[in-house]
Amino acid sequence: MPLAAVRDGQIYYEEAGAGEAIILLPGLGHDHHYYAKTVPLLSSFGRVVTLDPRGLGQSTESPTGYSVEAWAQDVIELIKHLGVTRAHLVGSSLGACVAMQAALDAPQAIASLVLVAGFSELDTALEMNFRLRLKMMAEMGLGDALAMHISMWTLGRSFLDTGDGRAAMERLFASVKRNSVERYRTFINTILRFGRCEPDQAGQPRLTARLGEIGVPTRVIVGEQDILTPVSVSRRMADRIKGAEFCVVPECGHITFTEKPRETAQLIEEFLRRVVKH
Repeated sequence: MPLAAVRDGQIYYEEAGAGEAIILLPGLGHDHHYYAKTVPLLSSFGRVVTLDPRGLGQSTESPTGYSVEAWAQDVIELIKHLGVTRAHLVGSSLGACVAMQAALDAPQAIASLVLVAGFSELDTALEMNFRLRLKMMAEMGLGDALAMHISMWTLGRSFLDTGDGRAAMERLFASVKRNSVERYRTFINTILRFGRCEPDQAGQPRLTARLGEIGVPTRVIVGEQDILTPVSVSRRMADRIKGAEFCVVPECGHITFTEKPRETAQLIEEFLRRVVKH
């Protein structure tokens, strides 16, 4: 079982293919299975690495709590463990936050970024969404109501009307339910702190203020039907990262890797081929 020693724990990871290291970082509450459709599509191009973030799957829990900065440090240490100088980071949703933080904390270790449905801060609507999840869990636990809420906000409207969409909804919530209520609550609170949304964080700068410091090649991708982190959110991020490319996946919701895996993989590979060539 491949485990990377990091600070005060271990990170479980899997890899496929050979060549440039490409690390895939999953969304909130998900482990390496999040990219099941993506790995076969990218492993013909590079050395694709998927992982269980700290506190999930077969990785150890954190004895000191969770933060985007700590998850980013785990990624940086995983890169060293893999024996490579630099790696390309692909992050989806919360994974994109972790990827950006890693690029800011260790720019020498990051070759490029692909940020899919990411966010560098929480606007009022996104903060309300996460606080509603906390309220729903407090009243009903990880039940059907929360499953419907998460699915409605993360899967595209047209996709949900299909058999594949309904199956994806079941898989999505099964993955979330692998967390305990306490752990999922902890992760949401971590996102709220990342967004500087708590009272004791008043006046603290958000990650958005630092996007101009990112100096690696970056491609920002978002689904056209994403209502959780809409096109406007990704466009603002791309505008603030010097030289960033911006792509919209048509007729697709928040989790492009589930709804449009082939199209998303093509956007990633096309970008990485140009980055590697240079």
